Amino acid sequence: MPLGPDASPPAQAGPPPPATRARALVTAALRIVDEGGLEALTMRRLADANKLQLPAIYRVFSNKQALLDEMAEAILAKALPESHESGWEAEVALLARQLRQALLAQREGARIVGGSYAAKRHSLTLAERLVGVMQRAGFNGVAALWATSTVFCYVLGEALEQQGLTDDARDRLTFPGASQAYPQLFSTPVEEILNFDDRFEFGLGLILGGLRGQLPQNDLP
Repeated sequence: MPLGPDASPPAQAGPPPPATRARALVTAALRIVDEGGLEALTMRRLADANKLQLPAIYRVFSNKQALLDEMAEAILAKALPESHESGWEAEVALLARQLRQALLAQREGARIVGGSYAAKRHSLTLAERLVGVMQRAGFNGVAALWATSTVFCYVLGEALEQQGLTDDARDRLTFPGASQAYPQLFSTPVEEILNFDDRFEFGLGLILGGLRGQLPQNDLP
């Protein structure tokens, strides 16, 4: 339709604001990892997937590590439950389970988060909440920090191993002569090492019991 003499041309859509573009690129990067694994993610592939020139990606993320840090943030954002538990042990368990769920929901989620040491909003919020729970339990100073690290690293390690599971893992657990070479190990149901859900809960219970054992009895809630 032709414009009249007093009509203005339609406004041209400008580029999205930096924060919006960054979120879109992080979403696209996580999708690439979901489809092909972490090795499939390159800055050029990300540019191609978004029909952008490579310099446009580097204007948002100065390097791949900066992109990975924001991907870790996106994963950790889903690790923060809105609810709270009244007891410190129940609250630690809630946060641990929520973190595990968030890591496992994204392919290579544990590798992405484990490779990022960026102090950003969601990582700091998760640490703040866990440290606060440890302080409420009775840990102070470095003990509260290390108790938090113990829980976080346990969840991260369990998720990392689970996400590294291969289709032939169960078959590789045994081999001819294994029970004779390693009698103590094979006197246990070794296939249960792949029972990740129950194994996670067992380990979490050990950590909680260990933390409780570090507290003076009169400090217990």
